[in-house]
Amino acid sequence: MPEFRHMQTPNAADAMNAPSESTESTDLRLELSGLAVTRGERTILADVSATLKGGEVVAIIGRNGCGKTTLLKAAAGLLPYSGKAELIQNGRVLPRSHVAYLPQLAEVRSRLTVFEMVMLGLVRNLGWRVSDEVLEKVDRTLHLMHIERHANDPVASLSGGQKQLVFMAQAFVSDPKALLLDEPTSALDLRHQLIVMEAARGYARRTGAVVAAVVHDLFLAARFADRLLMIDEGRVRAWGTPEDVLTPDVLDEVYRVDAAVEKNSLGWLSVIPKRAKWLASELGHADEDDHGHDHDHHGHGHVHPLPNEHFFDAAPEHLPHEHSHDPAHAHEHGHAHEHTHTCLLYTSPSPRDVEES
Repeated sequence: MPEFRHMQTPNAADAMNAPSESTESTDLRLELSGLAVTRGERTILADVSATLKGGEVVAIIGRNGCGKTTLLKAAAGLLPYSGKAELIQNGRVLPRSHVAYLPQLAEVRSRLTVFEMVMLGLVRNLGWRVSDEVLEKVDRTLHLMHIERHANDPVASLSGGQKQLVFMAQAFVSDPKALLLDEPTSALDLRHQLIVMEAARGYARRTGAVVAAVVHDLFLAARFADRLLMIDEGRVRAWGTPEDVLTPDVLDEVYRVDAAVEKNSLGWLSVIPKRAKWLASELGHADEDDHGHDHDHHGHGHVHPLPNEHFFDAAPEHLPHEHSHDPAHAHEHGHAHEHTHTCLLYTSPSPRDVEES
């Protein structure tokens, strides 16, 4: 492919929140109804129902291993599920080709340039000869994401934050009506976290698309999302505005933390964690009925919640030596799943594609 040269794109760098020419007054929504995902006898998701509206950003939140990534993949049609996950516009169910799923950022070894990588988002429209229309569309998208100066750079040479902007540009360029982002801010510095979330919100506002993102940072979720979908043990625990979902009681029950929730001087909702809590079973004090075995929420039993006075402080002196490792890893399953970023994923899934995160 010939070297990319910048085209004349007036005010493209300031177009992040400008109205899109393709924006229509439509009733667009992603409808989830009774969505369930199982693997063998293990239930990953159960009875997930919510309506995600076009033009809004939904942050999917919850502890590690609760099924957030599985929910996104099911909604994108990338793994088997029961129930409904339909993208509906004006009463008509749209094909999956209108849904773009962006997996978690992984190592990139491709020698493709930024321009070539973004252009792969239009793979369905590419032929032996690349049209001027395609080139101009890619150029506009690069400007929109403020990465046009990297157009001729190999993607592998970029920083993590720059790579994430490239892959978001690859998703944007095809104008999806539903954009599903799996931990788009993971491992990014503070500046790039803001840029990525602003880009996601800007896309929703500009195009009227449904945008959903798995987000672990509750401050980012509260600031940029219109609604939060909290998943706990594979089920919907809370669904609504950040103010409705992020309450001290809910955070205590779901995340097992004491936290204060308040608005800062800018009027933004802030979650201030004060201390972590441990169930007795997590510290090796399983009751007699458990026969000494810890139980998790993935089909191996249930850790029975104890009254607050039975929680332990997270101070190191309260942890037995044999349990002094990071307990957060107790919910990590080690399923390192590599994603190919050379194009967006629309392939049919195999059973091993199901991962709990």
